Amino acid sequence: SLLNSRMNNSVFFSYIDYFADINLFSFAYANELNNIGVFSVGIKAINYGLFDLTNESGDLNGSFSASDQVLILGIGKVLSNRFSLGMNINLLHSQYANYISNALSANLSGTYYNNEKRFTATLLLKNMGRQIVSYTDTEESLPFEIQLAISKELAYLPFRYHISYSNVNRFDITSPYKLISQTNLETGELELREETFAKTFLRHVAIGGELNPFKKSLFFRGGFNFQRRFDLSEKSYGAFVGFSIGLGFKISKIRFDYSRSSYHLSATPNNFSIATNLSTFGI
Repeated sequence: SLLNSRMNNSVFFSYIDYFADINLFSFAYANELNNIGVFSVGIKAINYGLFDLTNESGDLNGSFSASDQVLILGIGKVLSNRFSLGMNINLLHSQYANYISNALSANLSGTYYNNEKRFTATLLLKNMGRQIVSYTDTEESLPFEIQLAISKELAYLPFRYHISYSNVNRFDITSPYKLISQTNLETGELELREETFAKTFLRHVAIGGELNPFKKSLFFRGGFNFQRRFDLSEKSYGAFVGFSIGLGFKISKIRFDYSRSSYHLSATPNNFSIATNLSTFGI
């Protein structure tokens, strides 16, 4: 639903240097068709690298690879100066060694704009669909999710903040691997570790901000993910787990963006992206 006429003939590339040998690539192109809307086509690919292939005894029998790919077709339609709708159709393909799966999904979203108050709100219905080909005889369901996000630019400061709330349809999103009980070393009794309502609520929330100091093509960005902080930080040393920073700028006709997200003490992935409008090159 964020696709609009200003994106006509735009192209976007992204690369993420993820954990270990995992690499993520993405490409997208948008084009406007009069009186219909803005169409987009994109590809996302994840390469997990090579793994050792062993038998039940641990003997090495070679290696295998694992990867995922998604083909994305989208359309966005501006209904008025306040509201727009959008939809993506996703064809998913996954192959881990000899195990293959395919799925078809759709995302629907609606966006509300208030230019006078510099306010935007979006509701997203994500991962509606089903598995077409399963890895084994057991068919798996897609992780359906509803997300809500708002964004507002301050009136007297070149700063925009973002707040998103994930999993609107499911409140308890605590990790199934979270420690829910522990033994009291003094009494020897088993004690339950219940999470507070406030902490469970904050797991849904991610916040961010973007500063455009000169109101031109330079942006400083930052964000914080509560759930990532709760589940992936060490109790004795949380460091910057859950935080992310970014920088965006434009040189000539090309826009560059970089971000760095702290998932865990063991690694901090880097995200690089390049975007431009082909019309500026006469294409």
